[in-house]
Amino acid sequence: MSDGSMMSYDAGTERPGTDPLNVLDGAIDHARLSEFRAQVFRSVQEIERLRDWLASPMARGMKRGLVLWSLGRHAEALPLLEEQKANPAIAVCLARSYAALGRTDEALKVLGNRKTDALQASAALHVLERANRRDEFAKTLADCEKVLSETERFYFQGRLREFDGDAVGAIACYDEALARDNAHPEALFRLALNVDLRGEDEEARELYERALMHPPVNVSCVINLGVLYEDIGNFRRAMQCFDLALQAQPDNARARLYRRDAAAALSMYYDEDQERREDKKNKVLRTPINDFELSVRSRNCLAKMGVFTLGDLVRKTEQELLSYKNFGETSLEEIKQILRAKGLRLGMAPEELASTSLEEADEAVVTSEETPDPESPDPRRRPVSELDLSVRSRRIVDLLKIRTIGDLSNKTEAELLACPNFGQTSLNEIRSKLDELGLSLRG
Repeated sequence: MSDGSMMSYDAGTERPGTDPLNVLDGAIDHARLSEFRAQVFRSVQEIERLRDWLASPMARGMKRGLVLWSLGRHAEALPLLEEQKANPAIAVCLARSYAALGRTDEALKVLGNRKTDALQASAALHVLERANRRDEFAKTLADCEKVLSETERFYFQGRLREFDGDAVGAIACYDEALARDNAHPEALFRLALNVDLRGEDEEARELYERALMHPPVNVSCVINLGVLYEDIGNFRRAMQCFDLALQAQPDNARARLYRRDAAAALSMYYDEDQERREDKKNKVLRTPINDFELSVRSRNCLAKMGVFTLGDLVRKTEQELLSYKNFGETSLEEIKQILRAKGLRLGMAPEELASTSLEEADEAVVTSEETPDPESPDPRRRPVSELDLSVRSRRIVDLLKIRTIGDLSNKTEAELLACPNFGQTSLNEIRSKLDELGLSLRG
């Protein structure tokens, strides 16, 4: 998924679907409850609508209980759910509410069919893992293992390994679970968390985002994702995460605290116009020397001096260039003309570069302003997100402000390789994606 579509719970998007209240018409079973939860969390607007419905005189009976349960209002939901605790599906809801309120023994008591009902078995294991009751968890897993699906078995085996401090074994189990069901939200979240704890932030971000594509909202997941965005200075995206957490759980003190900190950091440090100017300046300074019409002699001399980009070049003085063998006044004037066109000159100190505006950078290093058209028959006009690039490659695309596939194909290999953290693997990926469309990089 691209960074531009961080998560499925987009506060500005209403997704078409079934009214979740209508899903509850008829006998309640596991399948109906699963569909109900999916419809509740298809958009933030749906959550708000159900909160309004709870204040209406129509909100009563089991429908009210299940809406309260789905929105995390467990203490209010319990009396209504208890009226139908003999229903295996309602028993699962009731157990999760008891567990959320710290009433573990009562939660386990209502799951009387856990040795024969896969969803009750799963619920019992979730109750025990939440309560950190490792030995009971291990015994219940052994007792219920045969009734669980293969995916669930690997997931809970991973949780058992986490209890025992075996992070490597846990990660292997979650990988096995996801190999069987790549949309298993709990396995995605636990894998992301373990990868996160190992310091592999980029992979953790992608896994957290994948987990959030599957409802309901995992508040811990979205908060952790926000923290990772905050760590890299993307305070605006971090705030979106914390806002989503608060939409799902308005009284979450942790999300509220993090949101306040991110907002303060954003107001202190974030200047969108300044960021855009800095991006443009850095893009100019990373422009490869090979992109300019230089004589063979000048090009060879610069390469031997280790000058490969405009940023390398402006740090050299006239004296340094002229002292190099075979580099003369003609080559010097050729280079000075190129730099003047960019608002640059030789011998610029770092502090001078920092205060220099490069607003007049020529069109060779500025991304086109063409609006992406997903319906265009010309692949060059389609949005670059259609290439479905890896996280690392997408970061470079964002850094270079590339909007269309044509913008990307107009870049040279040298321009891409000059970007930080961009290597041959990412370059090969982009080449392959463009080749599938009959396109290639420039030069």
